[in-house]
Amino acid sequence: MSVPDLQTIQSLAEVPDGALPISSESIFMTPEGVLGIAKPPRPCKLTYFADGLPFNVAVRHEGDGSVCQIFADVGHVPYTAQAPEKRRNVLAILRGIEGLKHVRFIVQGGHKILLFSEVRLDHQAAPEDLFHQTILAIQEARPFLRLLGEYL
Repeated sequence: MSVPDLQTIQSLAEVPDGALPISSESIFMTPEGVLGIAKPPRPCKLTYFADGLPFNVAVRHEGDGSVCQIFADVGHVPYTAQAPEKRRNVLAILRGIEGLKHVRFIVQGGHKILLFSEVRLDHQAAPEDLFHQTILAIQEARPFLRLLGEYL
């Protein structure tokens, strides 16, 4: 019987955040035959550019599943004093965008327009899940982004 080294003992002593109570999935056996404690996956954040907009992806883990959120800062609704015609057109386009399956356009305080998409997965998010959700969001939003782009 081998004696575990100090690093192994320390890893067994560390309890990952949110892992109490320890379940059968929390303990694993390494290829060397040493017991270890599995740490839950950490949330991740990614940034990329598509169609000239910076998109952000945030993934957080909830239980056995994941929540993937994609959002982009589209621009600001122009003020009436600056460009009344542009403002009317932007608001008309935003009012007309309804019933999209994968994305929503949200106007925040300060008249900031955000594109937002969220999906809940019943498993831990994999890279292909992020790519798939990203493509769905961009493809669905692209025609509206091009319409809005003329006025922003």
